[in-house]
Amino acid sequence: MSNSPTKIIEVASLRGMAMGIAAYTLFSFHDVFVKALVYTMPAAQILFMRSIVIIALCFAFDRRHLVRDLLQSDNRLLILGRGLLTLAAWVMYYTAARDLQLAELTTLYYFAPVLTTILAVIFLKEQVTLARVGAASIGFFGVIVAANPAGFALSLPVVLVLMAALSWAIAMILMRKISKKDRAIVQVFAQNLIHAFAMGLFSLPFWQGMTALEICLCIGAGIVGGMGQFLLVETAKVVPASVLGTVEYGALIWAFVFGYIFFGEIPGQSVYTGAVLVVLAGFLLAWTEHRSRKELLRR
Repeated sequence: MSNSPTKIIEVASLRGMAMGIAAYTLFSFHDVFVKALVYTMPAAQILFMRSIVIIALCFAFDRRHLVRDLLQSDNRLLILGRGLLTLAAWVMYYTAARDLQLAELTTLYYFAPVLTTILAVIFLKEQVTLARVGAASIGFFGVIVAANPAGFALSLPVVLVLMAALSWAIAMILMRKISKKDRAIVQVFAQNLIHAFAMGLFSLPFWQGMTALEICLCIGAGIVGGMGQFLLVETAKVVPASVLGTVEYGALIWAFVFGYIFFGEIPGQSVYTGAVLVVLAGFLLAWTEHRSRKELLRR
């Protein structure tokens, strides 16, 4: 009987990591929709359409209490900050998607988990360990290899993706602080309300006509993106921020698979090498966090 609390926590942790992997797998499908759209539609218009779809889904599932719960939340400023950060991340990410292969785009963006681990130590006072520092170093080196194996003259698309990763990492820290008090659907609703308002002001005066295929792709991006956002917030309720970031690596393989299947992209050898290093950093973090939690529970 003495081991039952440990087992309960372990099950909760494994369940949380499984939800996180599912969330980022959905985001990988979402990226396919987005990359198919960025060649013909402005990034702001894509974000606006996607956010409108997600808002509609939120109202379909919980129309009675969404606005009330948001207005009564004690985390309104944090929710606003997270919404603006994720907005900045997605705009930069979408813009860079025009010029980078899906595998390149995702590998660079997956530097965010390493940044999340570092920021969790600074802002959430999570413990500094040699393994976390080592994993952060490996991940950083992997990103450099994937982005620019020939030198350090970084292109604008690469810089945009890395800045998007930083914005996303900070947003992950805020999400961890918010998630314990506010329902996931309220957070998803608030985030997309901010996105829709900002991108609507920016895109509506310059609205571009859409084909039936583009509308369907926007709806698809909204559905899978909304599901991914909901699962990610639910994951943050049971998994520490430094561990939450590591589950992102579980979906990296889809970037290579989908890039080849849907866009005929064949990444260079340096991208594969960098991706392996980035994934290695994630597995190192996941393994050490698992061991640390078990040792802590035994005390």
